[in-house]
Amino acid sequence: MNARLRWVGAVVALAVPALAIGATGLLWSSALRGDVASHWSDLGPADGSLPGVAVFSVTFGVAIAAVIVGVVAVALPRVSVRSTRAALFWMGSVGAVAAGGWLIPAGLTVQAGSAEGAVLGGWVIALALAVLYGAVPYLVAPRDGRHDERRPATLATPLRATETGAWSRTITAKVFVYVTVLVVAIAAAVEIPLVLLGDPGAGAVSLAILLAAAVVLASFIRVRITVDWRGLRIVSLLLRLPLKRIPLDMIRRADAAELRVGEWGGWGYRIMPGRSALILRDGPGLVVTTTDDREFAVSVSDPEVPAALLNSLRSTSVGEARS
Repeated sequence: MNARLRWVGAVVALAVPALAIGATGLLWSSALRGDVASHWSDLGPADGSLPGVAVFSVTFGVAIAAVIVGVVAVALPRVSVRSTRAALFWMGSVGAVAAGGWLIPAGLTVQAGSAEGAVLGGWVIALALAVLYGAVPYLVAPRDGRHDERRPATLATPLRATETGAWSRTITAKVFVYVTVLVVAIAAAVEIPLVLLGDPGAGAVSLAILLAAAVVLASFIRVRITVDWRGLRIVSLLLRLPLKRIPLDMIRRADAAELRVGEWGGWGYRIMPGRSALILRDGPGLVVTTTDDREFAVSVSDPEVPAALLNSLRSTSVGEARS
C-alpha cells in the first residue's frame, strides 16, 4: 500500500467513531427522545441520566472535531510525519472515548428499555479501553514520505575497524526540580493538617502516591547520557537508577531531530505505540531507531555528535561481524 492510500486509510480509521455515533443515533432514534443512562456508581443499574439529544450532540460534536483536527494535520504539507501520526493517535483516542460515551450508555438504555434499567456490567472495560483506539490510525499512517526534520548524522572522520569512541553528557532539567518541589509541597499540605488533627494515617494512601510521584519526577532532574561501544545508556544521577539502555547491536540508525513536547506525549518518560522518549525540554534531541523499528528519543543540546558516533560504531560493528 502506497503512502497516499495509507494516509487516506488513517483518516477513515479516525472517522469511524464519528460515523458510529451518527449511524446509531439514527438507529436509536427512540433514545434521542428520552433520557439515556449517564452515571454508574458500580457495575449495576445506572443511578443517573441525561437527555439523549444532549449526550448525542456533545459526543458527536467531539468526535467530529477530532476528525477535523486530524484531517488538518494530514493536509498541512509542512507538518512532520511524527507530528501528524501523534495528532492521529490523540485525536483517534478522543473520538473513541466520545463514541464510547454515547454507544455504551445509549445502547444499554435501548436494550433495557429505560435509563434506570441500564446495567453497566463488563462494558466498563470497553469504555476504559476506548482510549487505545488512537493506535489504529497511528499504525495505519505511513512512517515516512513527507517533510521530516531529522538530519543525517555522520562523523567527519569515520572510525576504523580497530577504533572506538565515547560521548557523555550530563543534563539538568530545571522543570522537574520545580514540579518535584510542588508535589512534595502538596504532600506536606495533605499530611500536616492530619497530623495536627491527630489522625496522620487518614491520608496515608494519598501521601504514598504523592511521594512516589515525587521520587519518579526527581529521577529526571539530573541524568547522564552515554554513547559508546555498548550502545546508548541513560542513568538518573540523583537516584542512581538506569532509565534506558539500548545495546549497540539493537540500533539500526541514529538521527538528530527537533523534539516537541506535544509530539512525544508530554514531559518526562513517555511511551506511545512503536516509540518512547525521555523529554526534558523542547528543542534538539537524539532519536534512535532499533532493529525492530521502534524509536526512542531523548532531549540533548548537541544530538549530531552522539548520533554520528552511534552510526559509526554501529557500521564498524556490522563490518567486523561480516568479516
